[in-house]
Amino acid sequence: MEEKHVKWLDDALKTHSRLTESVVTVFENLLKAKNIDFLAVTGRTKDKKSVLEKIERKGYKRPEVQMTDLSGVRVILYFESDVDKVSELISESFGVDFENSMDKSKVLSKDQIGYRSVHFVCTLGSKRAILPEYSNLTDLKFEVQVRTVLQHAWAELAHDSNYKFSGTLPPEIERKLYLYAGMLEVADKGFDELSSQIDAYKDSVDKKSKSGDLSINIDSISVKKFFDSWVKESGIEIDSQPKNINDLVRELKEFKVHTLSDLKDIIPINYEKVFIEIGEQSNILGIIRDWMLISDWKRFLESVQISWCVDEDSLPILRRFVVGEDYNEMLNKLDSVGSLELEGYGEDAG
Repeated sequence: MEEKHVKWLDDALKTHSRLTESVVTVFENLLKAKNIDFLAVTGRTKDKKSVLEKIERKGYKRPEVQMTDLSGVRVILYFESDVDKVSELISESFGVDFENSMDKSKVLSKDQIGYRSVHFVCTLGSKRAILPEYSNLTDLKFEVQVRTVLQHAWAELAHDSNYKFSGTLPPEIERKLYLYAGMLEVADKGFDELSSQIDAYKDSVDKKSKSGDLSINIDSISVKKFFDSWVKESGIEIDSQPKNINDLVRELKEFKVHTLSDLKDIIPINYEKVFIEIGEQSNILGIIRDWMLISDWKRFLESVQISWCVDEDSLPILRRFVVGEDYNEMLNKLDSVGSLELEGYGEDAG
């Protein structure tokens, strides 16, 4: 190994360590800005030993030009369609060396199943050269792998168990290997199709509800869409939305709310005005549960299985709609079933 290569490498690895961190940050910001969900963005800078071994093995005479993978970034996405989106994003956002970039799925022959991902060789690009945080980094090359979760699982399995999966295997074992790899590929495409169908269903719910057709059955998607539209029309501000509203959907069905039309019918008159007036803070769970309690708290407590409590913060708006003895009776009933969380309430009942 020539001494000049060793000297170059010592300096290059320090700079590439900065580059790797910068590229990971850029990718995370780009994906978030484009609302592309991702499992992980990871980066690594090659260690000195592995670089020297590669230079020796490949017989590189100009490693400073020929080595493009001192910095590597891996982007792991959920769906195949997102791989296409991110590939386009990379082409728009970085300087891409297309001659040395490749889509591994396209180099597999028609009877091959196996490791698939998209590889890019990139630079940060000339547009970032004026930014001080990228000083001395914009001309350096790095490699990017873009793959789905299932492609990543197969690649990791094949890599970590390479001594098992490589070489010539007995035909019956090799057949199983290809069969299971094929199942992963089918599953990958299947999840992508399901994702597209869910998106299409969301659009359908949106269009129908906007046109006044509220005959749509309730589920986590339709309820969220309806609620978001109601919030926008009402001009109220709400707390952050929970990702999972399965319990709420179950409660609505137990309360005999089966369609969006049924849901609209239980919204108390002027609820949004009172909500704003008293400065209420709540989210989809609290608000729709308010609607059910206000609509018919007796039927709600008789028919709905609940695992949450009404607390002090919930009372001001309930008190405005459930009045007089009815209000006190509701609190007593909530307390009797362990669903009222008020300091000191019920302690003096005897």
